[in-house]
Amino acid sequence: MYLKAHAKINLALNVLNKREDGYHDLDMIVLPLRVHDTVAVSRISKKQPNCVRINDETINISNNICLKVADEMSKLYDIKKRYEFSIYKEIPVEAGMGGGSSDAAAVFKFYNKKFKLKLSNEDATKILIKFGSDIPFFIYNKPCRVRGLGDIIEPIDIKNNYYVLIVKPKVGLSTKDIYEEVDKLTPKNCNIDQVIKALETGDDNLLASSISNALEEPAIIKCPKIKEIKDYLISNGLPITQMTGSGSAVFSLSQNRNKIEQLAYNLKKLNYQAFYTTIIKE
Repeated sequence: MYLKAHAKINLALNVLNKREDGYHDLDMIVLPLRVHDTVAVSRISKKQPNCVRINDETINISNNICLKVADEMSKLYDIKKRYEFSIYKEIPVEAGMGGGSSDAAAVFKFYNKKFKLKLSNEDATKILIKFGSDIPFFIYNKPCRVRGLGDIIEPIDIKNNYYVLIVKPKVGLSTKDIYEEVDKLTPKNCNIDQVIKALETGDDNLLASSISNALEEPAIIKCPKIKEIKDYLISNGLPITQMTGSGSAVFSLSQNRNKIEQLAYNLKKLNYQAFYTTIIKE
């Protein structure tokens, strides 16, 4: 069996406060993308433990959340069968695009479907939130406002169809490191309601002026290339541009495919990882 694990971008990301447990309450607009990892599932002997393999040797699989989710589902629902999950990466690593979380959500969906558990999105959120704040969003896999620890999820409507340019510098960023940096600063948050209004009405000028990512400032301190990429894209006619998640990938939205395609080509020549895709609207 083959499963798609889609990427995401954060069109808005507000850091509201740090909780007593060390995590942060967030308020975000998250959009899923067509680009995806592929998770291949194969049965193995019951005598073996569940296992994960990844085609990217730079990724440490010793503490992989896909394996944690597989073991949790086996335990919760007394599933004796064991599986190998082979992950073929297309989503850039340490980019803020949710690749690992999406892979984990795909593993959950496999168990839910294979064993006819009939678990709702709310059930999934309760199980998955302890493994990562991004994972529950990928159960919905549609444009959403995501709040709290990532456990309050509301689908939203988007009027326009967008091409999405993704540009990543060679340097990746650790989510943990960026949140430690943001605690030293006053987060620059945006008006989420204005972002939703812009999406619902198709007002790209309002969208460009409303979006922001509170993690961008600390990320730029760690990786100045992020600002260089942003400035380049905006100066080349892509005003709906910002960093996604905790970085280091930068994205631009546009309805002009030719412009997106040309800039992806230009940035590849400058030795950036650059490609384009589209959003999943529903």
